[in-house]
Amino acid sequence: MKNYRIETVNLRTPGGIAKIIGIGLCLGGATIIAFYRGPTLRLFHHHLLGLHTSEVHQGSIGSSSREWIKGCFLMFLSSTLWGLWLVLQGQVMKTYPSKLMFTTLQCLLSAIQSFFVAIAFERRLQQWKLEWNVALLAVVYCGVVVTGVAYYLQAWVIEKKGPVFLGMSTPLSLILTIFGSAFLLGETISLG
Repeated sequence: MKNYRIETVNLRTPGGIAKIIGIGLCLGGATIIAFYRGPTLRLFHHHLLGLHTSEVHQGSIGSSSREWIKGCFLMFLSSTLWGLWLVLQGQVMKTYPSKLMFTTLQCLLSAIQSFFVAIAFERRLQQWKLEWNVALLAVVYCGVVVTGVAYYLQAWVIEKKGPVFLGMSTPLSLILTIFGSAFLLGETISLG
């Protein structure tokens, strides 16, 4: 196995100590979020987009402990694989400098994988029909903006700053998503 040595830690320097403290805080925060069941917090009492009512989401707050543990495990697995993908992507970008072609290949392979996973979980043909409504807009938005533009920008950041820089910004996207769903959709935030 190749040793990438992307990041070094020297405990005799303030930067090395800050890295260890940051890792400890991230692990501690993730552990608290995963295992602490705190109160719910409702930041905004409006529905900016008016898409749903609060009664729809009442059942999602009190989920079973088995589903909760499975969710924590899947989130841990997802974060680990995402970190490994960023490191691998950093190495690929050094030898394959065409970001646009790399993004196209990544989107194509992701679409193929997603297709097989979707077929395995949803076999009713009625659910696969797209009509000219908000569902089609959501699919196009996710395909173009979330996948295409985001993957290209990620490849650009990895090429310029390396995979560690992009990995550090990943928790920020989670925080922005939480506040965006609270502000735009009026969702309740659960502290833990």
